[in-house]
Order: sequence, then C-alpha cells, then structure tokens
Amino acid sequence: MTTLGELAETAGPALIAVGPFDPAHQITGVHVSELADPGRYLDGGELLLTTGIRLTGRDDDDAYVARLAEQRVGALGLGLGEGWDAVPPGFVDRCANAGVPLFVVPDGEPFLAVTRSFWQLEGRDERDAVARIGHTHTRLAGAAAGDQPVHDVVRLTSEAVGGWAAWIPLDPTAPGALLHPAGLSGLLPSVKADVERSLERTGVAAASFVAHGSVVVAHPVVANGRTIGAVAVGASRPLTRTDRQLVLTAVAVLRLTIRRPATETSAAHWVARLVFDGDAVAARSLARSAGIDLPLLSRVHVSGADDEPLAELAIERDGMRLTLVDAEGPAAGGVGAVSAAVALEEVPAAAARALALWRRSPGRPVVDAAERAEDWARLLEGSPALLAAARAHLASGRRIERTARALGVHRNTVRQRIAAAEELLGVELADPDVSAELWLALRRRP
Repeated sequence: MTTLGELAETAGPALIAVGPFDPAHQITGVHVSELADPGRYLDGGELLLTTGIRLTGRDDDDAYVARLAEQRVGALGLGLGEGWDAVPPGFVDRCANAGVPLFVVPDGEPFLAVTRSFWQLEGRDERDAVARIGHTHTRLAGAAAGDQPVHDVVRLTSEAVGGWAAWIPLDPTAPGALLHPAGLSGLLPSVKADVERSLERTGVAAASFVAHGSVVVAHPVVANGRTIGAVAVGASRPLTRTDRQLVLTAVAVLRLTIRRPATETSAAHWVARLVFDGDAVAARSLARSAGIDLPLLSRVHVSGADDEPLAELAIERDGMRLTLVDAEGPAAGGVGAVSAAVALEEVPAAAARALALWRRSPGRPVVDAAERAEDWARLLEGSPALLAAARAHLASGRRIERTARALGVHRNTVRQRIAAAEELLGVELADPDVSAELWLALRRRP
C-alpha cells in the first residue's frame, strides 16, 4: 500500500506539504472533485485533489473540512492558480484541527502528475507481488512432488499470503486436517466447522467470510466428481487478486497431488495436467513461473501409453498418452489421433474428441473431423474441376444425373471426376460422415 510519505517524495514539486502529516499514513487512491460534499464518491483513505472553488476563506470552510474528516479522507491536495493563488486564510489550522493532512499542488503542476506518481508506486507493489507469487507457484510444483505434499503446499500458501492456510478434509479417504503456522493450530476446529458450513452444507463453489479476525476464502478440492477437501486461507488484510490466484493454484495442485501417480513429478507434467483438467489460468501461471512456453493454439495428440510423447507436455489417461503440441509447429506424425487447433481453455473438449477418434480407429493415424475436412477442401482447391464436381455432387445428394446436369457434362465425366477426387482425398464420398464433413467445409468457402 502507498503511504503519504512515499507519494510526497515521488511526486516531488507537484505535491508539497503545508501542514503536519504522518508519512506512514496509507493512501488508497487519488480522486479529483470540486463538489462541496465529495464523500459519497469515496471509499475512505484517498488523497482528494481540488482547486478549492468551494472554499471561502471564512468560517464556512469549517463544515467542508469537517465533512472530509468524517468521511475519512486520507489527505487533501489544494491546486493553486485556479480558485486560489495561496492557501485560504486559516485553512491550514482548520485542516490540522480536523486531522486532515493538507498539501498544495503549485500553480503549473498538473493534478495528473500526482495521480501518475500514485500509480507508479502502486505498480511497484503489484510487480513485487507478482514476482513473489510467481516464485511461490514454482515452489508449489516442487512441493507437490515431495514426501509431504499437502503439508508443504499449505505451508507455502500461508507464507506467501502472510497469513494462515488450512487443509480441511471432507472425505474419509483424504489426508488429515492441518493448519499453518503451527502456532495457530488451535483455530483448526473452528475453521473446519466454518468451511464445512460454508461449502459442504450450502453446496456453494467457493466461500468468502470474516472469521477469527481474518478475511477468509475457502475453495473445495474436487477429484473424480467428489469433494475430497478444501483449502482455506485467512489474512488480516483483504486478499489481493494475486493472492487469490495463488490459492486457486494451490487448490489445483492439491487436487492432482492427492490422486496422482507417484512417478509424475515434473513441472511440465503438472502444467499439462492442469490444462487437461480445465485449469487453464493456473496452468498459465505455473508455466510462466517454471519457464515453460505454452502455445496460443494447441492440438491434442492421443496415442498408446507406451508411445513416446511428442512434447514434454504429456500425461497418461485411461491407458493412453495425451500430448499437447503447438498447432503452429510441425504436423504430428506416426500413429495416433490429432485434434483440431484449439485455445488452451478448449483443450479438455478437444482431448475428449481425440480420445473418441482413437478408440474408433486404434493403430492408425486419424485427424479430428473439423481439421481433416479442411484438409480435404484445401486439396480439392488445387484442382478446380474436381472441386466443382465434388461440390455439385454433394449438393445433389450424390446423384450422378443431377450432378451432370448441374455441371453441364456427361454422367461418365462426373463418375471419372468423383473417382479422381476420392483417390486424391483417400476417402469415399459415399461415406455419410465424409460427405457431411466435406460439405460443411466447402460451404464455408466462397
């Protein structure tokens, strides 16, 4: 959080104190207002900037300053040169008596300079938090592969947020409850009761509440459709966006840890597991921390469990190997099913389609329907006569006579061109799946 002392130092000549103030006093934001009563637009703790057009230099100003103090304004910045060339008479004492720190923004200095200084300091805090959380993401992956994964994940989460963290089992087969730091372990029974009441009994997906002097967030850990436990994190301050993202990653890692095979321990495996389980946000965060590049568009390659993975991002599922490959890279070769190119969030659905393809045609190469139909259309585009024949043939319901009339050629010519098209594509247009997929691909083309 930015302090008044830091803001005054960073803003330099754009913000000058004209009365006593506490340098350690925290500022929550910078707001500009010329209203006589700006408090309803403030949350409290802001530096309020004004040109003072509402000020009179008389006793009437007491009410204005009193309202600011009542509304917990963090400080007041008076811009000179518009309403006033100097601080109004008696205004310094009025602010001091009300406990509102007073600053001036000299004539010629824009309010924007003060606002920029504030966000520069806030950006510093955000960058520090991101670096800290990023380092913790990497350590979480390592902790998950250790001898005490649940204990270590909870400990790292607690240390990263500067509060406490707890693992609450909600299934008899789950590891036992624990809370870190150990000095606060006396909270565990009441935390467990709060989490069960908030999650298990109400059925909500996540919970946020205030308890034990802390702001608490709790997220369930679900594996195989069953809630096996929950992670609860508490701190004496509101949790930031990066804190909450860390908690979500801890939840995802614990879910995988509790059900993982013992040999699957690499960071790349954890990233792949998160992607295939639908945790794209956590996967990106962990990949960024571990220095792993995730493609913008990916394909899922499915093969036998004993086959070599095409890339590091691979997992085993149901006796098959699923590999995440860059859609812009070389085409996946060898035996296996390959999905269409998808964004990271769509990988689980693409994997399901590729698995279904593999089960229907094990032991030979096969490509997702959406992708192979596009390949067929591109091949036909290289031969306009075959493209026209295939398009007309499918449009006529694969009737030779109608196709011949549409093209203005003899029916034997149609048969020859259809046979040539089928040889080019390596499929038969009489196959209803082939004809439906190809027709849709051709419809998308002019």
